[in-house]
Amino acid sequence: MKSDTERKKFYSEKLHKKKSRLHVHLSKDLRAKLKVKKRAVLVRKGDTVKVMRGPGKGKEAKVSDVNTLRLKVFVEGVVVKNVRGREVGLALEPSNLLLIALESTKERKEIFNEEAFRKAEAPKKEAQKAEAAKSEPAKAEHAHPSGEHTHEGKEHAGQAPKGSGVHAQTKPAQR
Repeated sequence: MKSDTERKKFYSEKLHKKKSRLHVHLSKDLRAKLKVKKRAVLVRKGDTVKVMRGPGKGKEAKVSDVNTLRLKVFVEGVVVKNVRGREVGLALEPSNLLLIALESTKERKEIFNEEAFRKAEAPKKEAQKAEAAKSEPAKAEHAHPSGEHTHEGKEHAGQAPKGSGVHAQTKPAQR
């Protein structure tokens, strides 16, 4: 078809047909667990994806929202601050994402083995606990040996006492 006809079809498509454009490529691990040969699957809220291109490249996070009208996917952690200072999710193209973990549904159970729905987060949690254990002794090393904060109640040299109204930087003029 001509490009202008394709473009018209793209923008005037009905919602149930637009949904087919929201497919995201599967990771090699998930492709190995397929019963039926497929390269991409419709993305859903709760799926874990990896951002391959654009802002947040390399980030792995859950899908927070899928907008079928705009054909965009919103991922947790891929945000930008607006003028008011609020963090707003960035809309990503489904073609720029890679599906890593699935949310279980009836349709997906027909396509995938049961292994595909098992959470691979247990090793990650163990790694996080190990990192936390390593960082705790490091924090303890920086503390004072007596366990007290050394600056409490003491005034630094060259500073006026609090509430005196005199700045530490200002010196009286010498004549």
